[in-house]
Amino acid sequence: MPRSRHVLHHALLAGAVLAATAAIAQRGPGSVEQSIPPAVSQKPQVPPLHLSESQRAKIRQALSRENTEVTFSLKTQQPAKNLEPKVGATVPRALKLHALPEPLAAEMPVLKHYGYLKLRHQVLIIDPMSRRIVEMFAET
Repeated sequence: MPRSRHVLHHALLAGAVLAATAAIAQRGPGSVEQSIPPAVSQKPQVPPLHLSESQRAKIRQALSRENTEVTFSLKTQQPAKNLEPKVGATVPRALKLHALPEPLAAEMPVLKHYGYLKLRHQVLIIDPMSRRIVEMFAET
């Protein structure tokens, strides 16, 4: 009896190996199962922003209800007081970016990737990764 039990054990083991081999073969030649997550970019970029005049008008309207104008009243903001806003300029870290209002971001999903500042009666749309101004227009 012990010998037949030993043979049966080997037969079951061989069957399991064959089943696993068949499952691997079904994936196709050269296929590899990835066991680690894909690499994450070390320099993520936001999608490019190209606003039409009507989109700017909607942003103006939505932000007109937001009391977020930079006032330079905090001591930490004083070094940024000399900022001359222009597209491509970097916004100092002393100035806190604001998220665009949710209804606006829902209407224009690309805006979810950007922040804004209201500075000297201008609306600045800013890439939060690089803190560069990507778009600017008059607040009113």
